[in-house]
Amino acid sequence: MFRYRISLRAVLIASFVALGLILVAAYTLVAKEHFIRGLDAAMAGNMEKAARTFSEVIGAGESGQVREFSGFDVATQWSNLPAYALRAFPNGPGKSGQLLKQENSAWFSRPKSIVFAMRDDTAHGPLYLSQKVTPRQTSEVLPQASRQNRVFTLTVSMLVIGFVSIVGWLLLWHVSRPMAALRAWTHSLDNDKLSDPVPDFSYPELNEMAELIRNSLSSVQQAVDRERRFLRHASHELRTPISTIRSNIELQRKLAQKRERFEDEQSIVDRIDRASLTMKHLTETLLWLNHEPDTPLQSHVVDLSELVRELSAEMAYLLAGKPVTTEVSTSPYSCTVPLVPARIILGNLIRNAYQHCWEGTVVIDQKEGRVTISNPVEPDAQNPSPVSSENTGYGLGLELTTTLSQRIGWHYTAKREGNYHRVIVETESSHDS
Repeated sequence: MFRYRISLRAVLIASFVALGLILVAAYTLVAKEHFIRGLDAAMAGNMEKAARTFSEVIGAGESGQVREFSGFDVATQWSNLPAYALRAFPNGPGKSGQLLKQENSAWFSRPKSIVFAMRDDTAHGPLYLSQKVTPRQTSEVLPQASRQNRVFTLTVSMLVIGFVSIVGWLLLWHVSRPMAALRAWTHSLDNDKLSDPVPDFSYPELNEMAELIRNSLSSVQQAVDRERRFLRHASHELRTPISTIRSNIELQRKLAQKRERFEDEQSIVDRIDRASLTMKHLTETLLWLNHEPDTPLQSHVVDLSELVRELSAEMAYLLAGKPVTTEVSTSPYSCTVPLVPARIILGNLIRNAYQHCWEGTVVIDQKEGRVTISNPVEPDAQNPSPVSSENTGYGLGLELTTTLSQRIGWHYTAKREGNYHRVIVETESSHDS
């Protein structure tokens, strides 16, 4: 399943943008709240000043009826205030100096009316004040103050966004530049640069990571070099004894034709011959694996049917002493492939089928570029699944067969069908069709 991955640069940019927006939103809310609280504090101060002036000029106990003074409704009893105040605050203010406010508004809209009420305990007794403010009654000073507050908030918000953007860009530049250098250096590493000292990437963490990368790649390269040396030395060392063994086998057979052939002697020669063939196939495999991945392999026109019959005949010794028969069905078909890998693939598959068949019939069927090999297996085998069966191959096994098939463009599958293990090999042209 495809999963989109976000780059680290995009994550950092998105983080700084989100941080700036959050700071601006938070500051806007704080500024708005401070502006409203300042207006409420100013209203409470005006009501308190009006109550003290009313008490000194008129007197708190002069009249029990509500009176309008300095824009406020004033009464000595809460119940005498106008109906709008009683509806807004049924219980009235509980203590002196407590400002009550009720807004008739919805989200993101101006209030239709605001009701204020307050109690003030003067020297002549308690006074209750209220006022209902509507848009038509508001002062011309408030809109001007509100506009100034919005301009100030917008200015500070833009400064905050600019500051966060500059800091984010500088931090991103300082972090992304050495990280991009580390990435480029990692991609440019080869055998020659692994021995060079690690460049300075400005930050200790990146330098440590680069050192770990170089050490890891050096360890891998050393292991690969050791394997290549082993393959090269082993393959070349085996070629000489193999040539000696096979030349002496041919000489022994020519000498045996001139004199009486003994059965025991012939069986010994056959065992040496089989061992030399196995060593020959192993050497070819090791030599082929020692090729560089980008080195083109020389291809030849091969008759696939003749190759299958030749390999099945060479591997027939594996069925000696077993109640096993073979059915080989082929049809003429020529294809252009690297000969050595093709022999290794088909030879390993036929050898594996012969090696793991104890009774029954091994069927080898070749039709054009498709080769099918089926062999019976024991029902109570310890590795009944196709996957586990592949791990029990002979010599370098079916794992090597899969690798070689991919290298030359062949398609290889293996599966278990009942008591039969079946492998199918298709050449590149047959698979494409």
